[in-house]
Amino acid sequence: MAQATRSSSSLVAHSDDPIENVASWFQANQKPLLYGFGSLIVAAGAIFLYRTTNTNARQKASAALYQAQAPLSEGKLPEAQAALEKVVSRYASTASGQQAAMLLAQVHFDQKQYDAGIKVLESATGSAGADFSASLEGLIGVGYDAKGDYIKAAEHFEKASGMAKFELDKGQFRASEARSLMSGKKMDEAKKIWEDLATREGLPFAQEAKVRLGEIAGAAK
Repeated sequence: MAQATRSSSSLVAHSDDPIENVASWFQANQKPLLYGFGSLIVAAGAIFLYRTTNTNARQKASAALYQAQAPLSEGKLPEAQAALEKVVSRYASTASGQQAAMLLAQVHFDQKQYDAGIKVLESATGSAGADFSASLEGLIGVGYDAKGDYIKAAEHFEKASGMAKFELDKGQFRASEARSLMSGKKMDEAKKIWEDLATREGLPFAQEAKVRLGEIAGAAK
């Protein structure tokens, strides 16, 4: 998440932060009489209110997630499910809300409710930040793999790998993709992935890749 050259009056169209948009716009246009000192004071107040509101929402979401994990740690799945559903519903756009969605999906998976878990994760992807997108896609892949839809699982693992920020995570998702392809009898496609991963010396999945290539070669005989 390369910018073309732009004038100061167009900053608002290129910033990802709504607060930076407001501040930059007022900075670029403060000289015209229409936007005087009084407007700047109003803007400053709006910025403070926005940041305070967001901070309060994040704190409440974090507290709600912490409370929702208590029944989960005790193995009370129905109670944990109800608590996590509330966090997801109220704080979907926050980091805690997205973590709650992943925990809720795992609760469904533990009860073999794979479609329900996948639905939770798919809904969460709409508001997911960059830090959670890959994990959400990976868990969707886990859900499809658990229900036996291996090709669909492989598709989501591949997508998760493309979203992952770090090489280790990318490789782990690719390894999951290759395993699902093997389960789905797509040996040629799996072999290409394992051949690539086998060259990543020093990473944990490189050794597994060599073992899997041996399995594929043995199955071909």
